Amino acid sequence: MSWTFHNAWNLALETREERPVKPRTNLWASELGKSPCDLFLKLKGVPPTNPPDCRALRKFEAGNVMEWVVELVLTRSGILQTKQDWLSYQYPGLLEVTGKLDFTAGGVPDPSKLDYLEKVGMPEIFVKGGRKIVEHLSTKYPDGLEDIILEVKSCSAFMFENYERSGTASDNHVLQLFHYLKATGMDVGHIVYISKDDLRMLEIEIRRDDEEIEKVYKRHIEVITEAIKKDEQPPLEPLIVFNSEFMRFSDNWKVRYSDYLKLLYNYENQGDFFDEFRPQVEKMNRVLKRIATGKNLTDANMEIWRGAEKYFTPNELDQIVSLTKEKQDKEVIFNESK
Repeated sequence: MSWTFHNAWNLALETREERPVKPRTNLWASELGKSPCDLFLKLKGVPPTNPPDCRALRKFEAGNVMEWVVELVLTRSGILQTKQDWLSYQYPGLLEVTGKLDFTAGGVPDPSKLDYLEKVGMPEIFVKGGRKIVEHLSTKYPDGLEDIILEVKSCSAFMFENYERSGTASDNHVLQLFHYLKATGMDVGHIVYISKDDLRMLEIEIRRDDEEIEKVYKRHIEVITEAIKKDEQPPLEPLIVFNSEFMRFSDNWKVRYSDYLKLLYNYENQGDFFDEFRPQVEKMNRVLKRIATGKNLTDANMEIWRGAEKYFTPNELDQIVSLTKEKQDKEVIFNESK
């Protein structure tokens, strides 16, 4: 067989310098919202049993490529203010949180710099996109743009559509951006989602004066701080959770993507965890739909629902049913009014 390009490509993307695992006394902004028991082990310097695999490393690099494209367009549009600023914030008595924001952007767009995109051989879509951005922003904001933080996240089309449909970002992304707002004192930031499948872009605004987000942000830091001070590992994550936004059961991503999946939950890898729990949640969702729509339950359905009590109390299941019925009724009314 002749030489192949893909071998060198994959090797480059799958090769990553390993940072030594050692105890630390600070949280990283990108860790906010993740499993407390995982973070406890990380801060204690426990080596992960399930570090990122080759696929995860390639996804990281794909995200870096998207971030670089955004940086190039912001720069050549004349509205990039800063990038990769290292920021720290600390409540009295709690762990310090540190991290690097992606970009701050604002000011007056400058179309004269956009020719550079063509000179470096950028695809026409980005050259055209850059010009459209400058044209739009210059027309709508002739006096210039307010400085805001932009935190860029690439994702699959499936996740993009979830964000678009719900109008909300992932909790951990919200907390990460909120940290940068606290650290800089800036008022507004946007989480920028880019679909890796089709390059759609979505922005979700987060504000520093959002008291509910700050409560969650501070509480998360308090939980980890307390665990470290007491030297007590926080409880394990539930294996199955209920998403009240989409009214669906799902396997817990905090478990599936845990760096300590083997150590904490005794699963060799993500595939083993996924294979065991995905069929269970699909069955539970089918039964939940039957209950919400008033259909009779078979003996098999009843057995599945009794099995759900392994992960939820009877009271929690009753609340889930009530929420689902309420949403179902609202959707029926909405559809009939069209």
